Amino acid sequence: MPVLQEIRTVVFDKNSNRITQSDPVFETIFENITELSVLNTFLAQNAMLDENFLHKLNIHGKEHQLCYRRRDLAESFEFHFFLLSEEWSVVNPADGCDIYDQLTGLRNEKNMLSLLKHEINRASRDKNSSATLIIDINHLKNINEMFGYLAGDYVLQEVSKTVTENTRLSDATGRYKGDKLVILLYKTDAHGAMQYIRRFKERFEQIALSFNGFNFDIEFNFGVTISKESDTVGTLLERANKALSKAKKSRTTHVEFLL
Repeated sequence: MPVLQEIRTVVFDKNSNRITQSDPVFETIFENITELSVLNTFLAQNAMLDENFLHKLNIHGKEHQLCYRRRDLAESFEFHFFLLSEEWSVVNPADGCDIYDQLTGLRNEKNMLSLLKHEINRASRDKNSSATLIIDINHLKNINEMFGYLAGDYVLQEVSKTVTENTRLSDATGRYKGDKLVILLYKTDAHGAMQYIRRFKERFEQIALSFNGFNFDIEFNFGVTISKESDTVGTLLERANKALSKAKKSRTTHVEFLL
């Protein structure tokens, strides 16, 4: 994961409520925002009140990925915006935002839930549906018990790598409940979700998993749902988890949809 120093700092004076230090990139993304109260309103309207989480903004047809930290100083508020590269890598993860899971390289669960909340709001606003998938690795617990947790970690890393390689930049992937993965497919219906699953399975079948002389044949269960305007993160994941439970009981496709 590349580390590039690219932090944009914006300072607001507490007395005047106005910007005393700005940045060209900030001015492009947050057009015409010169007062702290206006910025706070903008962040609230775009579900960006949570610091340290990844947020996605569509400004003039261009998507920006960023997170930020806010420092309350004696006479000013400092906003440190951490921009992301086109490869979705945090530019300064060491001093920036807690976004990624260290083992898999995917978003951690806390950040993924925040991103799901943002995407539900955006899908509702833009009248676009998104598909949410939960992937369960069959018998991962047995692998951990029989061959050790390093073997299970290896399998989880290889699965995560395949997920990343087969997911668009506009989509998002995260680790969920330790042994599961969540995939958010932006502007995707049930048919598109099924196409994604087929491509993923075909790609993974080409990989030979071997750890300390042991070979693993991995199967997956997929629980899939499509976002609704009335959704919350809770209702969305509840449907996806119910679909996953049905998929685990399936003796054929191991894929279930709950729309």
